[in-house]
Amino acid sequence: MNPIEKLTQLFERFPGIGPRQARRFVQYLLVSGQGSRNEIAELIKNIGTQTSQCKKCYRWFSAQGRSASGGVCPICIEPGRDTSLLFVVEKDADIEPVERSGFKGLYFVLGGTIPLATDDTQKYIRERELLKRVGENNLKEIILGLSATTEGDHTREILQEKLRESGVAVSSLGRGLSTGTELEYADPDTISEALGNRH
Repeated sequence: MNPIEKLTQLFERFPGIGPRQARRFVQYLLVSGQGSRNEIAELIKNIGTQTSQCKKCYRWFSAQGRSASGGVCPICIEPGRDTSLLFVVEKDADIEPVERSGFKGLYFVLGGTIPLATDDTQKYIRERELLKRVGENNLKEIILGLSATTEGDHTREILQEKLRESGVAVSSLGRGLSTGTELEYADPDTISEALGNRH
């Protein structure tokens, strides 16, 4: 296989990237200067050594400087955060739009959603880690900020059942997120409205 086809196929493995977009990425690299390609290659090569996964919320962050203190991310150690609120999201990319909406609580990244036809929930999400986190903190409310999709709804129902015994109030995002919407692509105003209407 020639390098253009091989690189195109590699880009197609990225979430949400189809053949057409993958080809555009390759074409961009072909017309870019060698310096630009070297910079991209170097960043990809070193991303594993320059980042870390937070021990508390499981989001990936830059592990350089004081932010890498104790393996905890800047959000989790930021002064002034409301530590009684825990916003549960599917993936790292969901946190940024929620932050832009003005939310000032803490987060937990599930790592995905649970498919409809499975009994092995732990295989798809960090269920055990979430329950442990809930048990270790003085939480007043857990907000399930999952996508308005079939799998998101299914995961929400399972987590609500599992979290019921914790004694902590569990809510979900309310009106504002239309059916089929992934949190990552929602704008801050929509998220803010959904937070205000949580139930």
